[in-house]
Amino acid sequence: MNITLRNIDENNWRDCISLKVKNDQKKFVASNENGLAIAFAHKEMQPRGIYYGETMVGFLMYAQDPDDGVYYINRLMIDKKYQRKGFGTKALEILLNGLRDSGVESVDIIHKPDNEVAIKLYKSLGFKLTENTLDENVISNVIPI
Repeated sequence: MNITLRNIDENNWRDCISLKVKNDQKKFVASNENGLAIAFAHKEMQPRGIYYGETMVGFLMYAQDPDDGVYYINRLMIDKKYQRKGFGTKALEILLNGLRDSGVESVDIIHKPDNEVAIKLYKSLGFKLTENTLDENVISNVIPI
């Protein structure tokens, strides 16, 4: 599977905001426009397009919290046309391996508590639910990555 993560920039941001989830998934993930606005305002954010070959099929964003140094993933979405093909799993594996190779020992992922499909995916990659929350979201953590 030829999956890569690429920076979102002036050349591909329109592709990013054209990606959409299914209607019943909108309650689980904010729009990509929202994600890019957050990345613009918070320079620690690392927005990435998930590419299958030369086609952007999804979006993820991660950061290192400037206050406590914790790494976290706060966005993961796959366009409705490309779901259930393993792209999200592969993208997370690529990101986690890259973070591990750079010396990161722990990563949090922020998600809705009732997003059962996402929770199943995260657990398959070693994430464990924690009792920590952020607004209406819960946090899962993977140690060690």
